[in-house]
Amino acid sequence: MPTSLLSVSTKTSEALDATVKGLQLLDKNVQTQIRQETKLLGQEEWTGLVARHLAGDSLQSTVLGETSKLQFSNQNVMLQSGASTRRMTGGATPAELARQEEFGANRNRLTAYRRRTRKGKTQQIIRHTTHPLMPIRRNGWTVYPAAAEFIPRIASLWVQTFMRTVYEAFEGKSN
Repeated sequence: MPTSLLSVSTKTSEALDATVKGLQLLDKNVQTQIRQETKLLGQEEWTGLVARHLAGDSLQSTVLGETSKLQFSNQNVMLQSGASTRRMTGGATPAELARQEEFGANRNRLTAYRRRTRKGKTQQIIRHTTHPLMPIRRNGWTVYPAAAEFIPRIASLWVQTFMRTVYEAFEGKSN
């Protein structure tokens, strides 16, 4: 899966641009508080949206659903899913399987390999190894639709959290 799903320029919105520039001017403690509050509220919603877009396949749930998370900095919010390199049962990692689970695969592809029988003879086996995967879809099945729905919401939440935190910090200092 590509490292960046979708990107939104802060220049397209005055509020986002002001938030990013304003974060640079704030005290480090206030910056940390904004990141933590936004992550706390956004993580649950991001995980829920990814889960809602899952096709019901247990492998897709493990690879994309259980690995979805948010990362925040003062300049951006990164949506992640399927980036884990921790081995699953069977030996594969979610990072290795995420592309096929998100965008599908050619379900008619045949994979051939050789194996030994109990009697010691070798035989060629031909299997449809990608048949359990979803058909190919350029716009993705799970994460991309969830991200398209989530990006406007997290941008709004980020701006609102910034404004509220700055207001509360200002009110606390003036009293």
